[in-house]
Amino acid sequence: DLSASEEPGFVKRGRRKQQFGAILRILMAIGSVILSIGLVAQGVYVFRSQIATQLPQVKPVLAQACLVIGCSLDVAAQIDAVSIESSELQTRTAGNGLFTFTTLLRNHGATAQAWPSIELTLNDANEKPMARRVFTPREYLPANQDLAQGFGPVSEQPVKLFFALSQLKPSGYRVYLFYP
Repeated sequence: DLSASEEPGFVKRGRRKQQFGAILRILMAIGSVILSIGLVAQGVYVFRSQIATQLPQVKPVLAQACLVIGCSLDVAAQIDAVSIESSELQTRTAGNGLFTFTTLLRNHGATAQAWPSIELTLNDANEKPMARRVFTPREYLPANQDLAQGFGPVSEQPVKLFFALSQLKPSGYRVYLFYP
C-alpha cells in the first residue's frame, strides 16, 4: 500500500479535481433551486391579477404580498376577451355639431376583465382620420359603477356618449378597445 505522501502527483490532482467537481455540482444545484424559486416568484408577480382571477382562494395571499412589496392587484386585462358587438354614430340634430355615439361592449371571457378604454376616430370621405377621442371607463360608465369589480364574465355593457364637434363633418368612424 502506498501512503498519502507516496501517492503520485497525478492521483493527488485527480482526487482534488474530483472533490472540487463535487462541491461545484452542489453549488450549481443550490443555485438552480434559488433561480427556479426566483423564476416562479417573478411569474407570480407578473401574472398576479390573472392568478387571483383564476384562483380566488389565493387572492388574499397575493393581496397581502402586494401590500408588502408595494404592487397592486388589479382585475385581469385581456383585450382578446372584450369586444365591440355593435356601434352607431348619429347626429343629434342637423347642423349643430352634436353627436350621439352608442356601442355595446361584450366580455366573452370566463373571468372578470378590467374596463377597456374606447378610442373613437372620426374619418373624412377618404377614410383619413379627422379627429380622435379616447373615452376612459370613468367617462362612459355610470357614476355609481365600481371600476375595481371589472367587467363581469360573459356579460354586456351598453354605452351611450354625447359630444359636440365644431366645424367638422365626419363621414365615417372607427372604434377600438384598448388597455392603456
